[in-house]
Amino acid sequence: MTPRTATTATLRQVRRARAIHPLGLVAAAAAQVHGWAVAAEGRRRTRRVLQTLDREAWRVTEHIRLPDGGHADHLAIGPGAAYLLDSRAWHGAVTVDHKGATITPEGRPAAAWTARGQHCSLAPAAAALGRAVPTAAGSPLPAPRAVVVIWAPFPEGMAISGGITYIAGERLAAWLSDQPRPAPEVPQLDRDDPRAAPLLARSLH
Repeated sequence: MTPRTATTATLRQVRRARAIHPLGLVAAAAAQVHGWAVAAEGRRRTRRVLQTLDREAWRVTEHIRLPDGGHADHLAIGPGAAYLLDSRAWHGAVTVDHKGATITPEGRPAAAWTARGQHCSLAPAAAALGRAVPTAAGSPLPAPRAVVVIWAPFPEGMAISGGITYIAGERLAAWLSDQPRPAPEVPQLDRDDPRAAPLLARSLH
């Protein structure tokens, strides 16, 4: 290949890349918008459930800013335990195994995909949050249990994998209420502590 033909071939590759690149951007943007919509719908449904919990027994905060810079949807603190919840209204049937949650769109088994992000990050984030949130008594907050609330067909109803509990949205209220109470009481959060402000953005209860 001569320098001239090599240059011509390179130019062709560049033109092809330029032709494909905008399409790739559109596809990436569409995927991101879809992800936001799935998260927003799941968050909205979970909020409705959490608002039905006994206000005397539960303290619920939404839009949790995590110590690593990420976010979670809700922190629910009840008698004896705390729960860090992220919610998803996935489009498709959900199964859970050692890899995490796999979503299979209806009628398209070949399009199944696995949501690995939450599986890898939510449990460590919950542990870090427990260490970071101050309490009025000065004692650490017990490490919240990492929970993914699923608003999609989920035949198992509940499964545990990678330190995360996956729970069907319609079972959430009953599941939270039925959890054992190993401690007499979870410490009260110190909302006046300036360290709490960026972590606990808005209270529902």
